[in-house]
Amino acid sequence: MDRSPTACRLETTSWHGFDALVADNGLIRVTVVPALGGKIASLVHLRTGREWLWRNPVLEPRMARAGASYAAEHDLGGFDECFPSVAATRYPGDPWDGAEVPDHGEIWSRHWTADTRCDGSVIDIRLSTAGGRFPYRFERTLELRRDASFLTLAYTVTNQSPHPFPFIWSSHPVFHVTPGMKLVVPLRQMRVYGSPQDRFGPLGREVAWPLVTDTEGRHWDLATVPERTAGIAVKLWGQAPASGVVALEDIGAGAALRMRFDPAEVTHLGLWLNFGGWSGVPGADPYFNLALEPCIGAQDDLALAVRRFRDHGTLQPLGHRSWRLDVELA
Repeated sequence: MDRSPTACRLETTSWHGFDALVADNGLIRVTVVPALGGKIASLVHLRTGREWLWRNPVLEPRMARAGASYAAEHDLGGFDECFPSVAATRYPGDPWDGAEVPDHGEIWSRHWTADTRCDGSVIDIRLSTAGGRFPYRFERTLELRRDASFLTLAYTVTNQSPHPFPFIWSSHPVFHVTPGMKLVVPLRQMRVYGSPQDRFGPLGREVAWPLVTDTEGRHWDLATVPERTAGIAVKLWGQAPASGVVALEDIGAGAALRMRFDPAEVTHLGLWLNFGGWSGVPGADPYFNLALEPCIGAQDDLALAVRRFRDHGTLQPLGHRSWRLDVELA
């Protein structure tokens, strides 16, 4: 195997007591925890030493029990996958109509199997899991190439039933932020999913982006991370930008994270902006982070996406669907 300084390396390690895989190509180091829903627990730009993913300071990693609350017990930070819904809901279609879908979906709480390949030039970490209440198989392959400043996440979901399967998928990477950082989201309009006390209006409200007005008439430039004292928490969604590129930039530090995708495949974008406005853990201080979420389907509730917004993904009977997401660090 190539042992030069820039060769790709794949190692096994322990992350808070869980088996983990660490992929390193000399530019990026990424840590994956298969037992915790295939979570990407760390994403480091090695040139600067910058950790891009937020880590919850008040929760410790543990296996999910049946019926556990994502927000109160397992909102650890990092990069999770949400499928077949983001919000807790009841499935809106036969033959599973009315079946409960947990908060943030099923797959974040399941143990994923991992197959790996590393030849010094490329690392592949192929992770997969099966649905619990529903018959599907979800696969995500993480690819990291030698001397590449980006990693690729390639997805395939297979419907193992003879019935159509409506779904929402959302990437859920939660990023560490500081005041003044910039969100580059080339949209002019988004919709509100929710905010505490409906501060930014009711479900489905159309708002301009990035200058958003709250219900008190105050204008916020949500493309610029404010101070924690802003006390903002809001979930927005919209159609994917036609460019297929969104970014989070720290201009002062000369650092950026860009996400690239095909908007014909990854059709929507979600934004969870939590600038000192919410914590899911009783008694904990509100968090300061954001999630930039390429996704498929109107956010966040699958039943609403099917019955109200009529905007969601569908797996055909015994069919599959594939898409990819590139994450570049600079």
